[in-house]
Amino acid sequence: MKSNEANFIKRLQAGKEDALDFIVDCYLPLLKSIVRQVLGPIQQEELIGECVNDVFLSVWQNAKKFRGSEPNEFKNWICAVAKYKAIDYYRKEAKNLEITSELLKIPIQAANETDAEDKVNELLHQLEPIDRQIFIMRYLLGFSAEETAEQLNLSKSAVDNRVYRGKKNLRDNGRLLYEEGCV
Repeated sequence: MKSNEANFIKRLQAGKEDALDFIVDCYLPLLKSIVRQVLGPIQQEELIGECVNDVFLSVWQNAKKFRGSEPNEFKNWICAVAKYKAIDYYRKEAKNLEITSELLKIPIQAANETDAEDKVNELLHQLEPIDRQIFIMRYLLGFSAEETAEQLNLSKSAVDNRVYRGKKNLRDNGRLLYEEGCV
């Protein structure tokens, strides 16, 4: 028996490999676009492919945890798995990500580009860790205020307030560095 739209969920839960092949054929473009939306700004194509593969592995290993029976329910479930797996990858990668003045669009005068990047990183590291994470998510990765709030378990207004205060802090600290001749 071969997997199709009517039986692929039961076959997947029974551990039939043809069900996984069916899911890959049906959902690969959708899952790749979800993962790319989260990881795209990091600009590492191999990371996107690795994450998509990890999504399918996770679906295979956790198929029995899926409690629905309809293809639409399965589609919602696999999309949620992809989104949260991509966010996990983003969090791991964001720790290693260097933030440059070019990505943040902060005009800084420095002797060379490396000095400018160092100054931007120095300014960002003066922020609270949660504020730094909000800035990375909002301005580097392009998350909306709502998505950022959801990921960090904050309200949208808390994210907006932290962005407002963080911008003011960065502006004031940047101005101080400039006046002191450090930039």
